[in-house]
Amino acid sequence: MDLTTALFLFLTTLIGIVGIFAWIVNGSLSRLNATLVALDQRSTAPVAPADRENSTNLRLQACERLTLMLERINVPNLLLRLPAPAPATTAKEYTAGLLLSIQQEFEYNVTQQVYVSDALWSVLLQARDNVSQLIVRAAEGADSGEQVLARLRLMSTRQPEDAIALAQSAVRKEAAMVLG
Repeated sequence: MDLTTALFLFLTTLIGIVGIFAWIVNGSLSRLNATLVALDQRSTAPVAPADRENSTNLRLQACERLTLMLERINVPNLLLRLPAPAPATTAKEYTAGLLLSIQQEFEYNVTQQVYVSDALWSVLLQARDNVSQLIVRAAEGADSGEQVLARLRLMSTRQPEDAIALAQSAVRKEAAMVLG
């Protein structure tokens, strides 16, 4: 077989494979689009009173869980809940433990975003990020976990705007809208 024939067979096979792939992707996209249209139609359909009550309860429970999460990641409460660092604990180890605790709290409650507005979820993400940044700033230049702990206690009392308090206020407003 000469080079021209081999090249022709290769290109023909390649075009066939690309065609089959395009056909499969187009079918998948069509099904996905149909599913999205159906979901959109369901979301605008009238809701039965029993379903509305169940939805209200789920949304209120989500607000409760998210309020509890905010309380648990609030720096003073976080420091009370976690054991004080041992004298041999490095700043890096203690900081990692604090950040891990925040991450675990958030992961435990991540499914609650289904029941709250996108705006509230964004506020919660910002609050989590602000607390994490405060911990990282407290650890900058620290040699021990005890130094990080002392700095965090000081820094958390001197914050002019408390991200956790703002997020809690946003959760209360969302709960009021659900009830109202």
